[in-house]
Amino acid sequence: MTLAHPDARSWAEARSAADTPRLGMLEAVACQAHPEVVATFGEDGAAVAELLGRRPAGAVRRGLTGIGILLAVIGVLAPVVGVAVLGAESYLIDRVPADVSVPIAAVAFAVGAVTVVVAAIAWWRGGATWSGLLCGLGVVAAVCGVFASVSMPTVSGRDGYALDVLMLVPVWATLVLGVLLALLVLSRFRVREPDETDAARGAVTVSERHAAEQAARSIPEAERAAIIADRDEALGILAERGLIDQETRERAVRAPLGTLFTLDATGRTSA
Repeated sequence: MTLAHPDARSWAEARSAADTPRLGMLEAVACQAHPEVVATFGEDGAAVAELLGRRPAGAVRRGLTGIGILLAVIGVLAPVVGVAVLGAESYLIDRVPADVSVPIAAVAFAVGAVTVVVAAIAWWRGGATWSGLLCGLGVVAAVCGVFASVSMPTVSGRDGYALDVLMLVPVWATLVLGVLLALLVLSRFRVREPDETDAARGAVTVSERHAAEQAARSIPEAERAAIIADRDEALGILAERGLIDQETRERAVRAPLGTLFTLDATGRTSA
């Protein structure tokens, strides 16, 4: 893949005045033609290198992703559809007879129950952190199960339809699974995903700085000179816009290529 900005100058120009620019990211953007080198530029460099290494999704992969999203939406909406078909009656829609609505609702709730189970497994494997969306899914599934538990026998009795208890099993399963999912997710309310932007970064070691500097030196001389020129011009742009002070700019300009991430981590760069 390629980055949104082709060089460090355009990256610096695009920074918001509210941003605190990370100089390691600036240098990673400047060296983006060499992902193996960028990977040594601290945490920002590793993230950029990973992004550069991703292959663009092909047509088949995009198609499968689209199908997966569609199936997920259908699964989430299935219990709602089940309740709606049992109670569908208005001046625009004729009442759906029980011999049609009950089987449709049973299938819809079966899909809903499977969706709740799959969502719970994915949530657990993903770290079981708090998710308001997933908790909401459990609540909606449970509420729909309650309504259907009442309306399915009512509709069947009204139309003289012999209701098989097997038709109610998916409804009860969705209700119970929805309650369990909501309670499980709610129990993890204090367990949140770490905020990567605010996470404390460890001190940079001398060996990490040396490795990054040596990796940058592997870039051909002419190309390295062009990258440094791009980097230094971007630093000037940040200074002109008041996003970094002149002292920081001067330190960064003196620093060897590949070592600006140490300025982010320690507040100073040894030239």
